[in-house]
Amino acid sequence: MQSRWTALGSEPAIDTSSNFRLGHRHYLARPSGFKRCRPNINGVGNNDEASLATYFRVEKNQIINADCLRAWRVNCLDNDDAFHPSFLQEVIFGGADDVHLESDTRGILEAWETLHVSFAPGLSITNGPYLVKNGFIHSIWRVYDDRQLAFVQSTWPSIEDESTYVEINAAGNGYRGHGIAVPARSYAQDFGSPTQDDSENGQRSLKGIRIAVKDNYHIRGTRTSLGNRAYYETSPTQSVTSAVLLRLINAGAHIVGKAHLSSFAMMEHPTSGGNAAAIAAYDWLDLALCSDTTGSARIPALQTGIFGFRPSTHSISTEGLVKAWSAMDTPALLGRDLLIFPKVLKVLQLAEPIDSYSKKPPFEILYPRDFIPEDSPEQVDAMKDFIEDEDWQKTAPVEEKDLQEYLCNLTCHGWFYSAYHSFENFRQEYMAANGHAPFVTEVVRWYWHLGSQVTSEQHAEMMKRLSVFKKWFLHQYQVGGLRNNMMAIHIDTIKPRYRDEYPGNGSPEVPGLRPTYLSAILGAPELAVPITQLQYQSRVTGKEEKLPMVVSLMGAPGSDMQLLEWTIDSLRKSNRPVKVNTGKVAFDT
Repeated sequence: MQSRWTALGSEPAIDTSSNFRLGHRHYLARPSGFKRCRPNINGVGNNDEASLATYFRVEKNQIINADCLRAWRVNCLDNDDAFHPSFLQEVIFGGADDVHLESDTRGILEAWETLHVSFAPGLSITNGPYLVKNGFIHSIWRVYDDRQLAFVQSTWPSIEDESTYVEINAAGNGYRGHGIAVPARSYAQDFGSPTQDDSENGQRSLKGIRIAVKDNYHIRGTRTSLGNRAYYETSPTQSVTSAVLLRLINAGAHIVGKAHLSSFAMMEHPTSGGNAAAIAAYDWLDLALCSDTTGSARIPALQTGIFGFRPSTHSISTEGLVKAWSAMDTPALLGRDLLIFPKVLKVLQLAEPIDSYSKKPPFEILYPRDFIPEDSPEQVDAMKDFIEDEDWQKTAPVEEKDLQEYLCNLTCHGWFYSAYHSFENFRQEYMAANGHAPFVTEVVRWYWHLGSQVTSEQHAEMMKRLSVFKKWFLHQYQVGGLRNNMMAIHIDTIKPRYRDEYPGNGSPEVPGLRPTYLSAILGAPELAVPITQLQYQSRVTGKEEKLPMVVSLMGAPGSDMQLLEWTIDSLRKSNRPVKVNTGKVAFDT
């Protein structure tokens, strides 16, 4: 049951794919770098027929026995959601000569119902399942239905130019959803080494991680929508991929597609809703890259029961991110598994922060009473009071002793002013091309109107006040002997958010300091952490359901890694999970 395959090199081809199904599973197969192989005269089967195969990349003089194959199957293939036993119809060992196949492997291969075993020394591809069609090797991509309508589009790298991404036209089977294609997880594993080295000399440390991207990042070969059709129609096909995405891709991550967001990433919460919905619902997705201005990572994390991380401002490149308030905007992360976050942070940080923070746990955890959700006593009972408004009254470096009054116009003079002027060029270009203003949602229209009424002098004054507040706050709470202070914050009231309730407000209040603004003003890292679940009566199901309770922890500026590591350690010591579930509830109990 053996034959020898010969790699015939590369040939140009159209960047296309083939659809097929195995049971209820939907797959796409696409040429793998145009690599072609053909059995020699002693081979079996028709070269023009499509066949399924599993490729094992071996080393020279490697000895393969039954235990080796069995371990690979259990540890890698069976944990690969794209793998199906039908791919074992043919097994190809490639990448090296002089491979020794022990006699005890025959029983394993027969149990797998393998029909052919082939050797292809010149064929060097990643391990895992493939389709061979017309002599060409095709990589396997499993297609999942986007049942939560989380994605704008599904993407993969172009075959001809891997630095360019193209949209995948894969229809889903579910209601209105796209088909989202993901590569086989076993492609990221080495045969004989089921537990891959995370370091790899600092390279490819995120190999195989699947990531969804908020559609306010530019990706070469795609257009950016920013959650608005007019913006999408005006936006050109991008020639450059954003810097943060390039770091993820170079570290081995795969970008599965672009996720929905609220229009212009404004305050129709949750603004990173597509990313959060995908992470909370899909176990085939590992991480989401979003952005955070004044809560766009932390609020969706609260509403879906996942981890959300806003890094220190300007610690990660924003090049290629469509910014609404450049002073506050930063890339951010959403995920179910907190253990992934430190690995990703190492890849994304522009430079190692100065190691001025103690490795010991925080001396104190501050709890500002300013942000207590008074309409949720059960939520309040979960945390205790610490700080009072009197701190500003006693120590403020300015005459205005009422903090809320001092920052009363923060949202309007800061956020709305910047959001309005950030998209001035877009509005002008659209008007010139179409003869009328672009359609935007009620919320965006109102916020832009408010921002247009703010003068540059008023904006400058607000930015000056934010600088004063930042200096005061860091001196008051996070310097000197209390350098390692951490602050626990309520992100928002925890309550059901139903889909038939409009998330915006046509005549919004313009509050002063809000809890999600604090880390943005300070440039500090903040981590939203699911800690428990609360009971509520659902008006949809008519039953008692569970809502995740998520609190936020904020560290000093630059203490990003310490914040993540301390939180992981604290969760473990308190027997709380560092990973939440997909689906209806975040925790098993």
